Amino acid sequence: MKILRVAFQGLRGAPVRSTLVILTLTLGMLGFVAVISATAVMRQAVTQKAILTGGDEVTAQVAASGVRSIDVLQRTMSQLHDRADAHKVAATLEDADVGIWAGNARLDNVALTFATPSLREIRPFPLIAGQWISGQDSLAPRLVLNEAAYARLGTGVAVSAGTRETRLDAVVIGIIRDGDDQPHAYLNLTDFLRFKPTFGAVMIVLNGPTLVPEDIAGVARMLAELGAPFTPGDAIRTDQVDGLASEVATTAQVLLVLGTLALATTIVGILNIGLATARARSREFALRRTMGASRANIASIVMLESQILALIAAAVATAASVVLFPLVVGSFGDQLGIEAPLYEPWYPLVSLIVATVTAGLSTLVPAFLSYGRDLSEVMRT
Repeated sequence: MKILRVAFQGLRGAPVRSTLVILTLTLGMLGFVAVISATAVMRQAVTQKAILTGGDEVTAQVAASGVRSIDVLQRTMSQLHDRADAHKVAATLEDADVGIWAGNARLDNVALTFATPSLREIRPFPLIAGQWISGQDSLAPRLVLNEAAYARLGTGVAVSAGTRETRLDAVVIGIIRDGDDQPHAYLNLTDFLRFKPTFGAVMIVLNGPTLVPEDIAGVARMLAELGAPFTPGDAIRTDQVDGLASEVATTAQVLLVLGTLALATTIVGILNIGLATARARSREFALRRTMGASRANIASIVMLESQILALIAAAVATAASVVLFPLVVGSFGDQLGIEAPLYEPWYPLVSLIVATVTAGLSTLVPAFLSYGRDLSEVMRT
């Protein structure tokens, strides 16, 4: 208790030094939490974009050519779903002859994909406005645009879908974020038959944790051999989550190194302050030694002072991070097109650990140096 009282007296006697230490520690902790936050944002952004563009782990697709009707396609999808042990199944189709038109001009820079409504179960596009395509029949094709396509087309522009020979006025019913930076539009797969009498190569997309592309291809060939009216192609994986994980890990390591360097700078800064303090208080410590204070007592006073400052800095850094985190991370999330991660409860714990360890390491040398000077030399000065 006596050492604690002495430590508080020492802090009150040097307000400028205490303020500098708290400020240095606070900035170091905020920098470290910022690195952790940036890593979380980056990981979430990369993961979400990988899922939106290629599906969640594991997602694969197999081509089916020669499908003549929606009924045949649905039966084929159902058979592949059951026999390949998939959890979700969808189908997509892209045809170079069918596109989006504004007046009499075809918008070649707007890609068009025909898809079953279940595609959003595999690639969970966030809805920005409106709704996703549905299985309900409609008089006019119902378009869903990604953000880039919506920005390209703007509002109030009459658009149509189809070929040069067959075009139908379309209605935009929704805007989504699909991870594609290029303009992209989506129509229900059943609408394809309005423009062409038969399907081209349909991609059947399957998702499930135990899927193996070779098994999917084998099931498709078996169904064709049993008389299913389609010609199967090769099955390939489309998800990229695993492939991007190593890249994310490498970048996260680089950020962690930067955060560690920031902490090292903090330690050096506080170490300099501690050394200056040890020199300035050498006479005080010498007097305490003449009154019987041991090396452990002197070191304990210095270390306890640093830990008190560390606790104050941790409280300040936690309060600042709670306020700044949603603002900073939210702005990054908006730029990257993701929902910003939440402020994790363990961030304050990290701040406290970083503060106490940093303060302890940076005052360890001054704590022992404070006892090391010769008494006679100190008393003469």
